[in-house]
Amino acid sequence: MEHGYRERRCGPGHALVVVRCLTHGRFFTIYPPGFVPYGRQAWPTTEAEVATAPALRPIRDAADEATARWPDYGDVERPGWASTQWRHLVHLGRWLGLLGPELLGQQVAAALDLPLHEHAAARQDYQAGGYRQRGQAILRVLRAVGRRSALWCRLLGAGHMSGVIGRAVVVVNRTGQVRPLGPF
Repeated sequence: MEHGYRERRCGPGHALVVVRCLTHGRFFTIYPPGFVPYGRQAWPTTEAEVATAPALRPIRDAADEATARWPDYGDVERPGWASTQWRHLVHLGRWLGLLGPELLGQQVAAALDLPLHEHAAARQDYQAGGYRQRGQAILRVLRAVGRRSALWCRLLGAGHMSGVIGRAVVVVNRTGQVRPLGPF
């Protein structure tokens, strides 16, 4: 049941809907496709957006061999901003099943409707590499997933399967009823 609206300083350009579960008495916020809690930028929701989404720029920069983002500092610790990009790479690696147990990776590949051999190759590249290899592996999976339909639903299913996000729900416009998204 719709409870109210929440204005945001950043994120979507409109107020977010707050709904209340009548059965459990809990409140939660409905985010539009591509936005996540505490996210400052939208994640891609279509194949075309995978190539241009600002939220994936750190991943594309990490994958780009021509981008010399981290000069050789010798034994000195890497600068602090590098750790933010590393966290993004780890988060997306978990989301896409490139990190963690192999069985979980196979389950995430199934949720993404991605052939196991493609996912296994990306997983191997991700686990063996540094910034660039991990970024390339993530983009490889996103491009492969983007070639199929229902991209956002499958990404939400993979995130739920890997334990990175909770179960995705949709609100039926006519009734206001909240239903789980997909069979995952």
